[in-house]
Amino acid sequence: MTCPLGSLQDTLLFLTVLCLRVPPGYLYIAIEYAPYGNLLDFLRKSRVLETDPAFAKEHGTASTLTSQQLLQFAVDVATGMHYLSDKQFIHRDLAARNVLVGDSLVAKIADFGLSRGEEVYVKKTMGRLPVRWMAIESLNYSVYTTKSDVWSFGVLLWEIVSLGGTPYCGMTCAELYEKLPQGFRMEKPKNCDDEIYELMKQCWRDRPYERPPFSQISVQLNRMQEARKQLLYIFQAYVNMALFENFTYAGIDATAEEA
Repeated sequence: MTCPLGSLQDTLLFLTVLCLRVPPGYLYIAIEYAPYGNLLDFLRKSRVLETDPAFAKEHGTASTLTSQQLLQFAVDVATGMHYLSDKQFIHRDLAARNVLVGDSLVAKIADFGLSRGEEVYVKKTMGRLPVRWMAIESLNYSVYTTKSDVWSFGVLLWEIVSLGGTPYCGMTCAELYEKLPQGFRMEKPKNCDDEIYELMKQCWRDRPYERPPFSQISVQLNRMQEARKQLLYIFQAYVNMALFENFTYAGIDATAEEA
């Protein structure tokens, strides 16, 4: 049973009805309905050169999503992570696949299965890990903080710009363990503005304390969003979706994403 949660009154009414219908001994979870699914699939479906080449060529665009909409996804996630970090929650699995797209294309952080409500968390058990989204200190020492979530946000920002590309596509996890501490980072996508890529690189700094806090990231992205609305920046696209010569999408490797 799902409920597209709206106002607080609607939510309380739904929960009341649900409690009356749930048999004794059963547990139910009421969650918000996200009509557009997860952000990763939503981004990949927007790759109109693959899904509708005629539309892409007619409109001269590589995506059904605009630069403004893509930037708004980043703003939404940064705002949510600012709230979580203030509450000293570590998400530990921040990625496009774990962000849901709700009504009005609002991006909402989800999947808190790995999250921890503590300032510093040290993993001591075995298990599968989202290696391609993990910070250096998490890979090497199994240490997680809000600043390791900041690193993951940088990877998520790259996913948004690349319309759902696989981070470090073509590389193995073993190569990442070796090359990331040596300073290797993903290159700037061709359709990405320098300011957006600079924010990614700040999130990927070696030393956690040198990475910007989510409060700063949120302010910076909101400033970009507002600047884009001003007449002065009317032709500026932080994420350029216009088709250009030899345009290619970032690679996707679903097998690599499982590790």
